[in-house]
Amino acid sequence: MKTRLTPDFVKNLQPEEGKRLEFRDTEERGLVLRVTPTGNKSWSIRYEAPDGTMRRKTYQYPEIGLARARELIRKLRGQVAEGRDVIAEERKAKDDAKAEAARETLSDVATAYFAACLVGTQRIGDRVRVKAPKTLAQEERVWKADIEPKFGKRIVATLTKKEIIQWVDALTGRAPSAGRAGFHLLRQMLNFAVTRDIIPMNPAPHVAVKAIDPRTRWLTDDELRKIWALLNDIEARAEVEVSDEMALLLQMMLLEPLRASEVAGMEWAEIEGDVWTIPAPRMKGKRQHVMPLTAPAMALLERARQIIGDDMLVFRSARSGRPLHAASIGAAFKRIVEHLDMPRATPHDFRRTALTNICGDRIGIPRSTGKLLLAHADHDMTGKHYDMNDYLGEKRRTADAWANLLMGIVAETPSDGGGKVIAFLRKQA
Repeated sequence: MKTRLTPDFVKNLQPEEGKRLEFRDTEERGLVLRVTPTGNKSWSIRYEAPDGTMRRKTYQYPEIGLARARELIRKLRGQVAEGRDVIAEERKAKDDAKAEAARETLSDVATAYFAACLVGTQRIGDRVRVKAPKTLAQEERVWKADIEPKFGKRIVATLTKKEIIQWVDALTGRAPSAGRAGFHLLRQMLNFAVTRDIIPMNPAPHVAVKAIDPRTRWLTDDELRKIWALLNDIEARAEVEVSDEMALLLQMMLLEPLRASEVAGMEWAEIEGDVWTIPAPRMKGKRQHVMPLTAPAMALLERARQIIGDDMLVFRSARSGRPLHAASIGAAFKRIVEHLDMPRATPHDFRRTALTNICGDRIGIPRSTGKLLLAHADHDMTGKHYDMNDYLGEKRRTADAWANLLMGIVAETPSDGGGKVIAFLRKQA
């Protein structure tokens, strides 16, 4: 339908279930606003090329606002008046670029990749992430030692998944860390080549690299110390791109070993004194969970209040204002593990690590009590449906014992951070 579009109209427009909506701007002929049933909004800019062919370009809203969309269609009409077919020109330029890219070697890609790392444009996104000199130096060593001799002169478009797997296997046979480092860098370079339209897709986005079975993985004392020390180190955190919010969350997950989504969704309203009550809808088992907060956890919360604020969510993302997503948490911890050259581990291994220590000789608490703290599923139907106790006393003794052990472990590292709650990049409020 024809509509006089305004910024407020576009912003507040709501989708309709099962219908794709179209609104033709009465101010600029050929400008159409489309709204899908899921709420996605986009601009369709239509014009007639000099040869009479109807052309259409699409832009996403809100990346392109109403004023900019009108400016673009006016510009297109001006170019058509000059006898130009802009879309045809863009297609030709893209085809020419693809033909040129088909001749690029991996060494050419590596040169462009390392240059992009210096200014933070090696990834897609609106956040510039300049790689730290230490990280770049390490990647250049891996490139020179393991990747360039094997693939440097190869045309990137001719690389296959099979030969990459064989190369990774050979490196891993020499040393698992070499296999992980080599594949990690090669994958980044190939992803970079995809973003630059050098190749249409990464030939090996997923290649098995020797790892510890994730179902039996738990963190050693030395690994706990290294992880905690990195979270305490401002420069190290920045190098692996771990934000203040993420660092706080990871430490809280170690101290209060619940599931990532349960900790990430923590709200200030759920905390009363040193007790955290998680409502049933946020728990995996759909049953309210009462969690004791240890002294180190309380110190972390105070730091979170100073750094992030006290507006509902404790660990809200600085970008979206929403809880940190489980995928983002996993990706951040993966970068930490790879940076520290550890065998594969995930944030879920925090829970296994805590329970292993709680139920072992070091603490000696019965497994049934340890599982209460972690909110493990109760498969006993009688207990599940009729036992409404929160067992806060038992949980507190367990949580305090685990926190004391963890703080003792991480304090053994002779570093500036030790077992203290972490320092942050941002100033206190």
